[in-house]
Amino acid sequence: MKKLTFLALAAGLSISSSVLAKHPGNEEIQLPIYIISAAEDGEPGTTLENTVRTYIENYHEGDFQEMISVLHKDFTNQGLNHDGKLSERQNAQDLKRLMQGQTQIAPELQENIITVTGIEDNVATVLLETGTDVARWNEYITLEKENGKWKVKKVFWSFK
Repeated sequence: MKKLTFLALAAGLSISSSVLAKHPGNEEIQLPIYIISAAEDGEPGTTLENTVRTYIENYHEGDFQEMISVLHKDFTNQGLNHDGKLSERQNAQDLKRLMQGQTQIAPELQENIITVTGIEDNVATVLLETGTDVARWNEYITLEKENGKWKVKKVFWSFK
């Protein structure tokens, strides 16, 4: 399925239809096929993956100005520490302070795995596996479309 999606994206195809499948009881059920379209490279917010990639790569690189371009105006970030205690809720400015002085990691050295887990109208959820070789964590991200662009609204993280 990943190869089919990649080929459709590479060819710049749009697919919007459904497929009929035979159910074991000889009943036909309709399976949805989601719209797949190629996005322009380098435009944060045009796709979920691109938005999350812009957020996390710039977080690890320490580029707050680029990262904030994909953050929702009501952005929040919270998670579970190693001791199992809930961290304090952070906003974008808190995240900016956290980024100051951190070790910067170039995008080609990052190991970010982005999985879209749900889309409903103007809200989507994504699982991001990220971190360094010292510490890896999952980020459960809620995105919302704002003026036609996806924005990272809420992040909940936990260490692996």
